[in-house]
Amino acid sequence: MIDSQEVPRFAGVASFMRASHVHDLSDTDTDADAAFLGIPFDDATTYRPGARFGPRTIREASTLLKPSNPVTGTNLQEYALVDHDDVPVVPGYIEDTFEAIQERVAYVLDHDVLPAIAGGDHSTTLPVLRALADEHGPVSLVQFDAHSDLWTEYFGKSHNHGTTFHTAIEEGLIDPETSIRIGDRGGLYGPQDVERFEASGIEYYTIEEAVEAGIEGLGAAIHDRVEGPTFATIDVDAIDPAYAPGTGTPMPGGFTSREILRLTRELHGVDLVGFDLVEVAPPYDDQSGTTATLAANVMFEVSVRLSMAEQFSSM
Repeated sequence: MIDSQEVPRFAGVASFMRASHVHDLSDTDTDADAAFLGIPFDDATTYRPGARFGPRTIREASTLLKPSNPVTGTNLQEYALVDHDDVPVVPGYIEDTFEAIQERVAYVLDHDVLPAIAGGDHSTTLPVLRALADEHGPVSLVQFDAHSDLWTEYFGKSHNHGTTFHTAIEEGLIDPETSIRIGDRGGLYGPQDVERFEASGIEYYTIEEAVEAGIEGLGAAIHDRVEGPTFATIDVDAIDPAYAPGTGTPMPGGFTSREILRLTRELHGVDLVGFDLVEVAPPYDDQSGTTATLAANVMFEVSVRLSMAEQFSSM
């Protein structure tokens, strides 16, 4: 990482946390633990587009971050995090983009590096899970989200940002019996939606249940539920729009900034094999970049855990 005591944070090219930009992970000088990877794609949104600009904006916001976290006692400088650029998406073509995402994530995994991914809309998680399932078999899922993303279709089409986990279950990419979703809230189309949620097999906490359980209770629920290789996904709309307005489907009543940061720390000790943060849409952020700054901090928290993952996989 570039030393901010030598080069000011507002100077230079904005890689994630000013880490080295590495496109070729097979380079003999590269021995990465985790790789930041952007997926600038939002063609599967159903309301407000703009998440294609998320990775670039998160990178810029991350230049403010420092590597040492006194709360968790962790220091990212003790590990090797690289910025692995963006997936070469194909604007307007979902299937082609999904193939490109799966290929790029598979490349990262083939080099024994763990992906820390910034979307993009939540449809992009599906090809990530395809690559992970090819490597590990069905993985456990930890999902922080205002929405279930368990819809079977939208306007007669199977792929959009609300169908991701329905398809993932159908394809055997995740094990619903060892998966958990936290943060459900907002209106539904009818009682059949709740029936769909329950039939999926994924344990879930509405925001009311999450508040009642508390951070420690949710952490215990995560550790009790997941088994083996685990993928964590955070839709930024899990956070209340008062704290994260920059998203395409804002939903009042969500987590605070402090709560989501504490929740990411509950992933400590989980066999985390990948992570993504999606739906950051800078066009709707406030002038100070509140959403992007929070997203960068969440990415930092989980990137440390990914970098430390090897010591947990044998526990």
